[in-house]
Formats: sequence, C-alpha cells, structure tokens
Amino acid sequence: MKRRLLLLSLLPALLLLAWLTIPGFHTIQQLSSRALGIKVPSPEETLSPLTAATGFKVAPYYTAISGPRGLAVSPAGLIVSSPSEGAVYRLIDSDHNGRAERHITLIDQLKRPTGLALHNNWLYIAEADAIGRIAYNPLNGATQGHYQRIIHDLPSGGNHWRRVIHFGPDGWLYLAIGSSCNVCIEEDPRRATLMRFQADGSGAEIVASGLRNSAGFDWAPWNAQLYATDNGRDWLGDDEPPDELNHITPGSFYGWPYSNGFGKADPDYGNHPSKTRQPESQPAHGFRPHNAALGIVFNRSSKLPADYQRSAFVALHGSWNRSTPEGYKVVSLHWNEDGAITERDLLTGFLTAKGRILGRPAELAQGEDGSLYISDDHADTLYRLYPTKQPD
Repeated sequence: MKRRLLLLSLLPALLLLAWLTIPGFHTIQQLSSRALGIKVPSPEETLSPLTAATGFKVAPYYTAISGPRGLAVSPAGLIVSSPSEGAVYRLIDSDHNGRAERHITLIDQLKRPTGLALHNNWLYIAEADAIGRIAYNPLNGATQGHYQRIIHDLPSGGNHWRRVIHFGPDGWLYLAIGSSCNVCIEEDPRRATLMRFQADGSGAEIVASGLRNSAGFDWAPWNAQLYATDNGRDWLGDDEPPDELNHITPGSFYGWPYSNGFGKADPDYGNHPSKTRQPESQPAHGFRPHNAALGIVFNRSSKLPADYQRSAFVALHGSWNRSTPEGYKVVSLHWNEDGAITERDLLTGFLTAKGRILGRPAELAQGEDGSLYISDDHADTLYRLYPTKQPD
C-alpha cells in the first residue's frame, strides 16, 4: 500500500518530466491520466514564455529536430529541413491535436538544405550549392524514385549560404542567393540576386539584383505582386541601416552594395568606380536595423481576424552584433487601401526583458486552417500559432 501511494505521489512529477523530454509522450500521458482521473493540460494550455497578439494562441508543435529551418505544408504533414543534420523530415500528428508526435526522414545526406517547395507532386529542396527534387505524394507523404539535382554549381559559402526557394504564380521556381560578404563587389553576378528557373531547372534568369540577403519572399494574394525581405549590412552602428521589405519588379536594382536602406550612400562603396547608373528601387517598408528579417508569408486564410486579410507575417531572427539585442519576434505587416504598410507585433517573448535570448524565429508557413508554423533554429523548436475563434 505504501509503495502504491509513493508511486502515485511521484507520478505527476514523472509525467511532467516526460512531457518536457520525450517527443509525443503527451499521447501516453493522456491515456494514463484518464485511468487515474488526473487532468492533463493540452499543448495549448502548456505554459510558455511567448505572447501572441489578441486573437491568437501559440503552442509548441515539435521539439525533436536540431536547427529546424525550411518549412512546407502538405496534407500528409509539415515538411521541415535541418541544415545542420543535412536532412528533410515529415512530421506526424496522428491524433490531430495540434502537436506532432514524431518525424520520419524523407531524404538525408544533403548539403545544408534550407529551402523547400512543393509543386506538381515534386518536393524541391534547396541545398547550399544546388537544387534538387524528388517525387512526392502529398496525400500520403511518400517519396518515390531517387532524389535528383536539377540545378548545379550555385555559388556557395561566404556569409549567406542558405538558399530559399518558392514557386511563383507564373509556375517558375524562384531562388534567393545572398551575398558572399558583408559589403563588397561580387565576382559572381548571381550573388545578391533573386533568380528564377523553369520547373525542370532550365532557363535561369536574374529577376532582380542589389539584394544583399533576401532570405524570404512571397506574393501578395490580392494582386500577385512579389515582396522580399532584405538584411542590411553590418558595422555601421546599432541604428544603421534598416532591414528592408522590397517590392520586387523584374529588372530592378535595390542598391547593395552602393547604398543602404532608403537610398543612403554606403560609406565604403557609395562612390565606387563600378557603381551602376541604374536607378535604385526604394524599400516598401523598413524594419528596425539588424533585426534580421527572414521568412515572410502572406495570409491566405479567411479564418484569421478581419484586419489580417491584407497582411503578411515576417520572422525577425534577431540581431547578432548589436550592443543591445533587438528583434527576436514575429511581426505582421498590414497593407492599407492606399498601399501604406503598418507593422505590429504578432509573437513576442523570444527575448526576455533582461536580454536573454530564448529563441530565434526563422521561417514561416501557413496551414489550410490558418495556423502559422514557425521554425526556431535556436531553441530547436517548431511552434504553431493559431486563431482562437472564427471571424464573424
């Protein structure tokens, strides 16, 4: 009898430890709790340091992948890349409770994969120096055949080696290639550009240039216009230059390395002999300097509150060399009828009031139910941000 009482007294602590350390344990925990009459909090009720904007809640979605980064949503489960593990995984939420229990490996032995895209039953993967694809069934999540690289010899290495890809409304595969340096004259004309290719990897074109590191881009669903984030250069102080959101138009030049932000001449390259005479396109919106605006996704769901119907979500990865850390949050951008953009906090708490960094949001993807999936490659966590009620 005493042994039974001792075990029962220790059970809550053991369950809590399992919840925090064993992926998918909540399903076992829920079954045990029913037998013992103990109420177990759902993932949505679990305490979190993160704070979501009014109308949303946030919960951990999965915590068993190292450095999760790229995301793609399919009916068979969320697809996630891990550059550090050289692999791409599919997550399994078998009981549909809003938290994945496990993952399976779709493909591994890749070279620092980041960007993911689904198109015509193919899964496209952007490695550091190539883009490949493998046949993928979005309904059951199975891959078929062999992985094949269709775009080779991309410029790799340097400061910005991650490659981000998306398919545009025109059916072309778009690719962002960041600069090799903080500020310099690039030898490879593909550096600091946004490119596009046919779905089979042919027909390479440079769409826009002068983009130091456009680590995220997407098309506004109300007008099919392309927007891309861009990270400003370092070592000009805490408050210069701003990160950017650029409205991308074919053939445009966006300033780097000759100017920063809203056309301010760069102190090192502003008068360089190689400076182009092409007019510089100005940002559509400026983020706080060094906030590291990365992934962006436009809202395509009618299930979000009404004031999010013309909006985009942006992951601010956070500063790495600012004297006072800043960023480390997810923001929403709202387009007014006149085209003006307003920025609001959507998810905060990755940076504490005392300057402790708990996480760094990196990439975003939206599910059919309006949920926003967020990869955090600092805390090795994927989050799900979801609306708390249906709009009227």
